[in-house]
Amino acid sequence: MLKSENIICRNIRYDAKLVNNDGIDPEYTRNLLIENIEFNNGDDNVAIKCGRDNDGWNTNRPSENIIIRNCKFKGLHGVVLGSEMSSGVQNIFIENCTYGGYCKRGIYMKTNPDRGGFLRNIYVNNCQFGEVEDLFYVTSMYAGEGMDNNHYSEVCNIYVKDISCKKASAAAIVLQGTLAKPIHHVTFENVNVDKAGIGLSFSNTETISIKNCNLGGYVGIPSTASQKDNLFNKDK
Repeated sequence: MLKSENIICRNIRYDAKLVNNDGIDPEYTRNLLIENIEFNNGDDNVAIKCGRDNDGWNTNRPSENIIIRNCKFKGLHGVVLGSEMSSGVQNIFIENCTYGGYCKRGIYMKTNPDRGGFLRNIYVNNCQFGEVEDLFYVTSMYAGEGMDNNHYSEVCNIYVKDISCKKASAAAIVLQGTLAKPIHHVTFENVNVDKAGIGLSFSNTETISIKNCNLGGYVGIPSTASQKDNLFNKDK
C-alpha cells in the first residue's frame, strides 16, 4: 500500500514461507486498519515504512494512524517499524494480538543515522508471544550503518502495556539510542517474560518508566533465615 489512505485489511490468511516474504507493508500510508489476520510468512508480518533517506525527506508524508489488532503473528518478526522511515512514522496502535508460531522478534523498531525522520506515538497493548529471540527491540543503530552520518532519528513517546512471552532467548527489552538523540519517554507496564537471556539492555535513553515488570521470571516472598543459615553465619 503505497501512498494509500482509508484502507481496511481484514480476515486474511498468509501461507508464504519464502526467505524474504513480508505480509503487509504500508508506505507513506495513513488511516489504515489491519485486523483479524493470520500471518505465516518468511519475513516481517507487518512492516511499516516511509521512504529511505532522500526519498523520504523529499516526500515529507509520514505513515500514520495505523491500527493493528486481533492478529496472529508467525514468521521472522511480528510488527516492524522501519528501517526505511525517513519521512516519519507516528500514531501506531498494536493491540490484542497473539502468536501462531515462532517469531524471531515480537515488536521491532529500527533506524540509523542515515535515515532521519521519526518514530513516535507508538502504543502496544495486550500482546502475547511464545518463544522469541527478542520480545521488544528498538534501535537507532540498525545494521551498524550511518554511524559517521548526522541524520539522527527522533524515537520517542512509546507506551507498552500488558505484553508477554514464554521465552526471550537473547533479550526481553532492548533500547539503543544515539548520543546525539537518545530514545526518550518510553513506558513499560506489566511486561512479563518467563525466561530471558538478558532482561533489560538500555543505551542512550532518557525518561524511561518501568512498572510491574518481570523479565526472566517472578520472584516471590523471600524465605526466612533457617537454622543452617544461622550456623553458617556463626562459623564466619
